Order: sequence, then structure tokens, then C-alpha cells
Amino acid sequence: MRRRTVLLAGVSLSAAAVGKSFAASVFLDYTQEQLDKAYDQSLWAPQMAELEASDGTASAAVRRAMPPRTAQYGPDADDLIDVFAPANTKAAPVLVFLHGGAWTRNTREDVSYPAPTFVTRGAAYAAPDFGSLKTLTLPQMVENCRQAVEWTVKNAAGFGGDPNRVYVAGHSSGAHLAACVIMTDWTQRGLPADAVKGGFLMSGMYDLYPVLLSSRSGYLHLTGAEEAEFSPMRHLDRIGCPIAVASADQDSPEFKRQSDVFAEALRGMGRLASRTVAFDANHFQEPERLKDPDTEVSQAAFKLMGL
Repeated sequence: MRRRTVLLAGVSLSAAAVGKSFAASVFLDYTQEQLDKAYDQSLWAPQMAELEASDGTASAAVRRAMPPRTAQYGPDADDLIDVFAPANTKAAPVLVFLHGGAWTRNTREDVSYPAPTFVTRGAAYAAPDFGSLKTLTLPQMVENCRQAVEWTVKNAAGFGGDPNRVYVAGHSSGAHLAACVIMTDWTQRGLPADAVKGGFLMSGMYDLYPVLLSSRSGYLHLTGAEEAEFSPMRHLDRIGCPIAVASADQDSPEFKRQSDVFAEALRGMGRLASRTVAFDANHFQEPERLKDPDTEVSQAAFKLMGL
């Protein structure tokens, strides 16, 4: 009896251990703690604050050296977009860049630093403000980004740009927003269906389901319908232009996985323009590669835009 009791106790303990292990997995093989960490870039780039501050400093220097044209693209006074364009140019390709910052940080003035790389290559560079989750909902932010791109297409000729060569780029949460912009039915806004000629997406999130399972759900509040609507991975049929996907080798695990999965899906449907990995770079150093025209990141953007 004693031996049987011990054996039964062992079975119970094993079953409990299996149950505990199963319950601890909230997405793929991630425990809740692991998933939270996989979406927290500060753990993978401890110098995050310093790197973002450096971007702001570099952007301020660019704005002093080559002041942008600032216009209002939407109905609100805060709907502003900066445009940097080559002097005396006509029909230049245009890149609209959407900044990152977990949908809560940064402004257009923090991402002026890539402008010289594109302007000296003969392209116009535009960066809009689009609000944050501190005051807006994610659907409102997506709409602002769409309005900014719509304004760019309609007004490109006014600043020497080519309305038939407008591209959209973004980093991190900005890459997510850029992917949502690319899914837009532009014919509903009086524009050609191919108003956006390509996308350059760096370390974005393309399926919001695991994001909402992570600690980011504390500020990213979406209904089930909104989660589905604003997950580009679930609307691949709406993507009608070539997409270049980039990520950093020191990105957090989920940002690597999301980029890989999205890129492979695009490859399968013939929409992947390129797949770039920025080596020896973390999440915040990756977009800084756009300061140098000779880096793999800049070269991927140039190739997409035909520069």
C-alpha cells in the first residue's frame, strides 16, 4: 500500500507539473514573463534612452542646416508634416517616414536625421506627426497617417516631388502604421489604387494578437475587431506594392519573429522586394543606419525607390 501510495502521488505530481507548464505558455512557447520581455525593447537595448536622445540631437542639427517646409495635412492644427526636398527639383521620388516609439513617444522632429541621405540622392523626405496613444486611439492614428500620405500624393508636385512615386517607410510601431497605410483602398479617397508604390518596413509588428497578450496591452486598448483590422498579416490580399522588410540582429525575439514571418508571407505572394538584417545593431541603432547612404539599410531603401 505504501509503495502504491507513493506511485500515485508521483503521478499526481507529474500531472500537476504538466498542467502548470501548459498553463504557463501564453503564446507559442513563451511564458507571460518571457512574452512581456520579448516586446520590451529596453531590455535588449539598455541604452535606448540615450539612442533616442541622440536621434533628437541629430535631427535638430539637420533642421538647422536644411530647414524643412512644414505644412498642415489634416483638419487639426497638430496635423503637421515636414518636407525636405532637393533644391530646384521636379518629379523627385518621395519617402514618407513614420516614426516609432511604441505608439506613445517621439514626433516628426525626432526623425529628421535620415533626410540628408535621401535628399542628396535626389529624393524628397517627409515626416508627419500623427499623435500618440496618450491622446488618440490606434484607429485614429492610422487615419492620421493615411491622411498624411494622401496629402503627400496630392501635393507632391508643389514641393518638387513626383505624385506617381510616393513610398512609405516606418520603424517599430511606425512600421506597423506604415503597413496599415499600405493596406488602404486609395480609390475611396480619390487616388489611384497604386498611390503608394512601395513600403520600407523596419522591425515592425504585423500581427497584434501576441502584442495584446503582452504587457503592451496595458496601453494598447483594442476591440477584437480592431485587433483584426489593424493586423496587416491578416490582410495580405490588400498589399498591392513591393515591400522591403528590415530588422536588426539584436532586436528582441518577437520583433525578429514578426519580421521573419511577415517577410516570408510577402515572399510567397511575390511582394517581397528585399529582406535586410542590420548586423551588430539593436532595435534603435537600426534606423540610425539611414544616416549613412552606404549602409545595408539605406541601400535597401534606395533599391526599393529606384534611386
